[in-house]
Amino acid sequence: MTHPEGKPSVRTTSTLAAGVVLVVPLLSSGLALAQPASTGGATIEPIDTGPDDRISVIVGVGPGFAPDYEGSSYYQPVPFWNLMVANLYHPKTYVQLIGPRLRSNFLPDDHWRLGLSGQFIRERDDVHNNKVDDLKSVDASVMLGVLGGYDFLADPQRELTLELDLRQDVANDNGFLGTIRGISGARLSPSWRVDGFVGSTFASEDYMSSYFGIDAANAARSGLDQHNADAGVKDVNFGGVLTYRFLERWSVNGVATYARLLGDAEDSPIVDDVGDANQFFGSILVNYRF
Repeated sequence: MTHPEGKPSVRTTSTLAAGVVLVVPLLSSGLALAQPASTGGATIEPIDTGPDDRISVIVGVGPGFAPDYEGSSYYQPVPFWNLMVANLYHPKTYVQLIGPRLRSNFLPDDHWRLGLSGQFIRERDDVHNNKVDDLKSVDASVMLGVLGGYDFLADPQRELTLELDLRQDVANDNGFLGTIRGISGARLSPSWRVDGFVGSTFASEDYMSSYFGIDAANAARSGLDQHNADAGVKDVNFGGVLTYRFLERWSVNGVATYARLLGDAEDSPIVDDVGDANQFFGSILVNYRF
C-alpha cells in the first residue's frame, strides 16, 4: 500500500525491513548443503498469495537431485526449499529464497521489476570423481547483485517476463555471472499453475578459470590436461514448475531444469573427459502458506 502521493507507507517500510531480516540470515547460514547448479534457473510463483492487503509467507521443503559439482556426471540427493515473503506492499513485490538462490522485487509496479539477487555456490571439495577431487579446492562463492525485468502482461493470472540477473562473488573473487531469462507462467485453474523459463548465462574469466580451468600444477595433481577457460557464454538452460494446491494453504511443486554447458566450460577436461555437459535438476516441494 502507498500514500496517494506515491510514497511508501510505514507498513511498506516495515514490511521490506522484515523481509530482509528474514532472508539474509537464511542466505548466509545453512546453504552449504546446496549444490552449485542445483536449481538451474527455476522460479516458483505463489499460486495464491491471499487477499491483496495481506502479506503472505510461504514455506516449502522437499528432496531434490543434482550434480555434485557443476559439470559432473554424478548425481546425489540434495535438500531443496522455497521460502517466500510475497505481497510486501504491492502484489508483485516479494523476497524469495529458492534453494541456494535469492530473488526479489521491490518495485511496486505492475510491469517493471527491480530487486536484489543472490546465489550461494558451496566449496568444490570432496567430490565423487577422483581426478576432480585431486584438483585444488575451489572456495565457496557468495554471489550478490541485482535482478531486474519487465512483465509484458501485468496480469495477476499470467506472466510474460524478460529479466536480467547480474551477480558478483563477494567472498572469494570467483568472478561474475550474468543471466538473461524469459519467464512465462499462467494459472490454469484455482488449483493449478504452470511456469516455464529459458535463459543463458555469461561468466567472467575469473569464474570460468575457477570452476573449469586447469593450470599446470592442477594438471600434475589430477592427471587431467591443462585447460585455459576464458570469459564467455557458459550455458543455455530451461525448465519448468508445475504447482498444485490441494488444500487452502497447502500446495506441491514439481520442479525440473536442464542446462547445457557451452564453450570453454563444455571443453574443460573437468566436463569433457570425466563429467557431462548436460546438467539436470529435479525436486518435489511441499509448501504451506501462512
